[in-house]
Amino acid sequence: MSISKILPMIESLPHSDKFQLMQTLLTQLAREEGLSLKEDPANKMHSGQQMAAILQRMADRHALSHISDPKAWQKEVRKDRPLPGRD
Repeated sequence: MSISKILPMIESLPHSDKFQLMQTLLTQLAREEGLSLKEDPANKMHSGQQMAAILQRMADRHALSHISDPKAWQKEVRKDRPLPGRD
């Protein structure tokens, strides 16, 4: 199955299922590469520093440049959605 057929199915998943999928894929990839996903305490950065580094890389790559109206985008992203396990 091609990625173009898989992506729409993934987009329809609840956030908790998407997160679980990402964890599973990362674990599998790490195992295939012989890597450990455990944090090395010696290299551990403060979470604020990590976030700043990630945001800087995103800015350097113009990662969100496709969003022409940030206000409208944020409203769309923050729309109420059903919470997992709360019918």
